[in-house]
Amino acid sequence: MYLAGHPNREDEESLLPGSPTADFARTSSPSGWRKGLQSVSPRAALWRSLTFLKPSFLGRRSPTSEASAKSGAPAKKPYATEYLDGVRGVASLIVFILHWTHIPYPAVNSGWGYKDNRSFWLLPFIRLIYSGAAMVSVFFVVSGFVLSHRFIQRMHRREYNELFSGLTSLTFRRAIRLFLPAFASSTLAFLCACVGIVNVPRKVDGKPFQHSLNSYLEYLDMESNPWDWSADFSGFYNPQLWSIAVEFRGSMVIFLLLVGLAKTRTAVRLTVEGIIMAHSFGHRRWDVALFIAGMMLAELEVLLKKPKNPSTRKFVNALLILTMVVGLFLCGYPRDHNTQTPGYMWSKYVWPLTAYRRRFWLAVGAILSVGPMVFLPSIQSFFLTRLARYLGRISFALYLVHGLGNRTIGKWLLNTCWAYIGKEGYWPYAISFVVSTTLYFPVVIWASDVFWRGVDVPSTNFAKWFEKRCAAPEGVR
Repeated sequence: MYLAGHPNREDEESLLPGSPTADFARTSSPSGWRKGLQSVSPRAALWRSLTFLKPSFLGRRSPTSEASAKSGAPAKKPYATEYLDGVRGVASLIVFILHWTHIPYPAVNSGWGYKDNRSFWLLPFIRLIYSGAAMVSVFFVVSGFVLSHRFIQRMHRREYNELFSGLTSLTFRRAIRLFLPAFASSTLAFLCACVGIVNVPRKVDGKPFQHSLNSYLEYLDMESNPWDWSADFSGFYNPQLWSIAVEFRGSMVIFLLLVGLAKTRTAVRLTVEGIIMAHSFGHRRWDVALFIAGMMLAELEVLLKKPKNPSTRKFVNALLILTMVVGLFLCGYPRDHNTQTPGYMWSKYVWPLTAYRRRFWLAVGAILSVGPMVFLPSIQSFFLTRLARYLGRISFALYLVHGLGNRTIGKWLLNTCWAYIGKEGYWPYAISFVVSTTLYFPVVIWASDVFWRGVDVPSTNFAKWFEKRCAAPEGVR
């Protein structure tokens, strides 16, 4: 959360990769819209609309950044958890790759070596480029970390007034921040179904389905329902958004823990969190366990410092990297035939002994992958590159937009390539897929960029504006 008077303070909102500039925030508020509409001519409005469609990375740099570049001033130091924005961005891209790939190539859901399938793309670490389910677990760990990090710092500094003030603000805005952009994305899918751009299925989850306003409202209810403790739901309009309600629920769990444990000793706090995390895993609440794991990592990051002794530091770094390698290996846990896949067969004989094993081991992999990053600046630097930061800014929008894109433009491009290049035989099929992917990915990135600036950022600003409108004046109850 960016605090008034401190524009460079860390943003505590999970799935909010960055904060808009002051000018953007001003024009995105309701009062800014009214003033803008009153002062702009129709021709200027059309020109602004066309300019708005230009990807943000093609825009001119701000005068401040240009002046800094000319003067040779050092670049602004990233805030403590800025690398996690890049982690979110890369994870969101991987989810998109999975959803785009697994239908034309269903074999990606199986592991390397199953039934002698030796494809290079199925190797444990290679398959990370489309391990979307593991990336959802990464989202939840990162969310728990980012949502709690600043508040844990305040606990250690005993800044309880600031802690509770910031926490009430974040809690109030959380539902608007998550559900408003998600509803906008689902509404686009509903409208596409209304005009026939998206084919409506006869059945959803084995049950008859009829496209209608009631079906759409039912879908929105499922999408925003945190009271159903199943970490999944079946829906037509935007089925990948099952995680939004889970994200909201996990956020509320973190906020409750922050309030309840704010004035406890650190050892007590970590013990309680560890017990609740283990209890959550034991009751198949892997999603809640991951949020709490992120909170515990934030506490450890505040507490621990890397040793200065060179030999000790090398040993610690080697241990952290080994931990991350194990985590990444587990993140490649295949969906299908996992207990029959070389490298993962052992999971058949250890708890959990049911289908829950996949979610459990993906969750453990996410914790072991994200945790070492906290203490490895060299790994963090990869996620602070310009590309990773950009993906971080549009990550939420990309997650919201890509499902509809896959079923419209993506599907059309793939079918067109199949029609002109062919789909019979390995190479025509593969070339069609590569060509359609090359044409389609820039379109999705552009659409996500526009959605980020047109829906995501205004939703964030609206939540802040709405909070101010609802806040009671000081001294008034």
